[in-house]
Amino acid sequence: MSNGPSITRSCDDLEYLDLEQAAAICAVSDERFNKWVEKGVVPIISLKNSKLIRSYDLIQHLIRHNIPVPDRLLQGINKKILFILNGEELPQSVAAEIVQTLFRLKRQTAHIFDFVHFGEHVELKIIALCPDIIVLLTEDVVDPELEQSIRKMVNDAIPVYSMTANRTVDLETLFSE
Repeated sequence: MSNGPSITRSCDDLEYLDLEQAAAICAVSDERFNKWVEKGVVPIISLKNSKLIRSYDLIQHLIRHNIPVPDRLLQGINKKILFILNGEELPQSVAAEIVQTLFRLKRQTAHIFDFVHFGEHVELKIIALCPDIIVLLTEDVVDPELEQSIRKMVNDAIPVYSMTANRTVDLETLFSE
């Protein structure tokens, strides 16, 4: 019989790795991984003489630094979504729709998403994240040449959708497929 209240935790709360496991999964040396820890770029938890890292935090670190995320870390992740921003500003209505949809989906399933401006680093981000879906966000009008350029980068292997303030996509349905 338990002495305390029952606590329900999600899978994310229970997925921890020790530093050696994390280094091995990321295919980097223990020395390199320890440098990440020392620099504070990966958050760790100290527990009874051991240091642990939450797998979700490790995934976020890898994405931020354009390092491919090993499949072993993606257990339970439904979709990897890359938003590519074309232009300086995103219409407020589009940004609000994206945020609301991602918030609703986060409650239901696990997704990984990242944002990048269109430019020289787009291909690197696509290679590192290896997204399941790409959403091209433009200010006013869909640019068919830009969309075709992205499709060419991914050899038509990844669906590419365009969104503007005038032409939206049902993100919830799109991300749930």
